[in-house]
Amino acid sequence: MIEPRLSKQWFVRMGPLAVKADEAVKRGKIRFYPHRWTKVYLNWMENIRDWCISRQIWWGHRIPVYYCKQCLNNDKIRNPKSEIRNTRKQKPGTENRGIIVSKTKPEKCPECGSTEIEQDSDVLDTWFSSWLWPFATFGWPFEQPSAISHQPSAGEKEPKTVPNDDSSSEVLRDPAKGGNSRKQKAELKYFYPTNILVTAQEIIFFWVARMVMIGIEFMKDIPFRDVYIHGTVRDDTGTKMSKSLGNIIDPIEVINQFGSDALRFSIISITAQGQDVFLSPQKFEIGRNFANKLWNASRFVLMNLKEDAVKKDLCQFAGDPALSLADKWILSRLYQALGDFTRSIESHRINDAANRIYEFIWHEFCDWYLEIAKLSIDRQHTQIILCKVLEKSLRLLHPIMPFITEEIWQRLPREHGSDSIMITSWPHMQKEFISKKVDSEMGLLINVIQAIRNLRASWHIEHNKHVDVFIKAAKKTVHSVLSENAVYITKLARIGNLNISEKIEKPRHSAVAVIKDTEIFLPLAGIIDIDKEKKRLEDKLDGLLAELKIVEGKLRNKGFISKAPEDVVQKARDRKESIKAEVSSLRKNLSSL
Repeated sequence: MIEPRLSKQWFVRMGPLAVKADEAVKRGKIRFYPHRWTKVYLNWMENIRDWCISRQIWWGHRIPVYYCKQCLNNDKIRNPKSEIRNTRKQKPGTENRGIIVSKTKPEKCPECGSTEIEQDSDVLDTWFSSWLWPFATFGWPFEQPSAISHQPSAGEKEPKTVPNDDSSSEVLRDPAKGGNSRKQKAELKYFYPTNILVTAQEIIFFWVARMVMIGIEFMKDIPFRDVYIHGTVRDDTGTKMSKSLGNIIDPIEVINQFGSDALRFSIISITAQGQDVFLSPQKFEIGRNFANKLWNASRFVLMNLKEDAVKKDLCQFAGDPALSLADKWILSRLYQALGDFTRSIESHRINDAANRIYEFIWHEFCDWYLEIAKLSIDRQHTQIILCKVLEKSLRLLHPIMPFITEEIWQRLPREHGSDSIMITSWPHMQKEFISKKVDSEMGLLINVIQAIRNLRASWHIEHNKHVDVFIKAAKKTVHSVLSENAVYITKLARIGNLNISEKIEKPRHSAVAVIKDTEIFLPLAGIIDIDKEKKRLEDKLDGLLAELKIVEGKLRNKGFISKAPEDVVQKARDRKESIKAEVSSLRKNLSSL
């Protein structure tokens, strides 16, 4: 029969260590992401208990404690691991006689001189070794300088100690025995404390908290400033991925099928801070499709780029009257994306950063600016902006998709600079290009073009067939923007004749799109079913009336008016007026069918 046996264990008194580690987090020196884990950390620190570091296993670092058999026998006790206990009252100050703590095995007992010494058979808890990791990896503790003593000269009262190296008090280690301690000290000074620790929630107690405690104790400083707690990877059913369950996804297979950049981007884009990740093979298509989109867009830019496109920097375009609305817009969106991306990275919201650059490259640069650039691809301004915007976008994306961005960046023309994108500087923010007015005007054009495209699609009008379009712009500012940029609407929406006016009557049997106070009419005589169009407008009207009822209910609620922020209340009021305007317009259109 096997039975457990009680034996003496070695403990570390944790209370004194926990005090400073607790203060480091409370004072904001160490920050947890997500912040909710701060409470978990502090709760453990405030209820700390002494730590048993003895482990009775075969492998590990043996506890650096040695026992003198003679001293222990004289005190009528055996090895502290023995079941025999000392029943004789010991003299004060002799409780630890025969117990020697030493880095190396002593040659003899400092008490009695006996050479019968044996090491404790226990090993250290794994986490005891691990909590030293932030500084022990750099060779800590370093060798102390050896010294040479000489006889005092006349007038000297005490022997003088001098280092064995005239230039430094540090000893240079033999490289074969562990390297140069001076170099290791420099590395420790540079890397300690580090910026961030990325780890899992289940080892906040075992590892994170203990590294903080021992780092402050030995290095007199915290080991890291930020602690990022990541989530758990689960399959699409919500089950934790595990080899034993057989539900893991082999990353090598994913790389072979989709590419390493696709693997990286897909996982990063769906991994919200501190949230579990629900992973399936289909989700890697996100990264693959994005990589393909980026590659094809870059090929288009490179095929149409002239060498002199690199000779002018974007900062020289500030206030340039030759810039088109689309040029100003893409520069405004670029620097807004740069600001959003940088803030997301700094706050450790990596998925937000990935999704922001995805949105900019795919839906703004590729979907809109590239299409507009095709209309004036031989224009120097267009080529320079294409090249510079692409290059800066690659620098933003590089930390997430390093391989494809490096490959494309190496093909871009450049006069001088770094040999690799990975050592280029982070793009410089140029706020002078950011313009809400430009964003609003270009947003109007995009909405109009999308509305016309949607009308064409809803009535299955052939893509290469040009149609006539009438736009009623009630406001002068809207009329001005649409008229000045009519070429964008005509080319991108495939329009034969475009008529923009502040006062225009709806042509008979026309498809209608309403954008706030702007109405778009697409004559469909001979190519549509009038009854079907009438049904579509009625359904949209019903939806707006239902929404109007909800908004009006909110505004009648005194609690909402008194408690909601003023901007939220105002937004509801504005939406009410907007819905009323759309309802009025739709009713007019229905009455004319």
